[in-house]
Amino acid sequence: MFNIRKATKEDAAEIAKVHVDSWRTTYKNIVSDTYLAQLNYEDREKM
Repeated sequence: MFNIRKATKEDAAEIAKVHVDSWRTTYKNIVSDTYLAQLNYEDREKM
């Protein structure tokens, strides 16, 4: 069983990792490799 809750600031690093990794796998060969390569966890975490 699991608990669903609103994300908090403390979750930002994990959410950033999921976002960047999922973009890199999902959009490979759809979005330019250059764009995908510039995605990074630190920038996404700040967002």
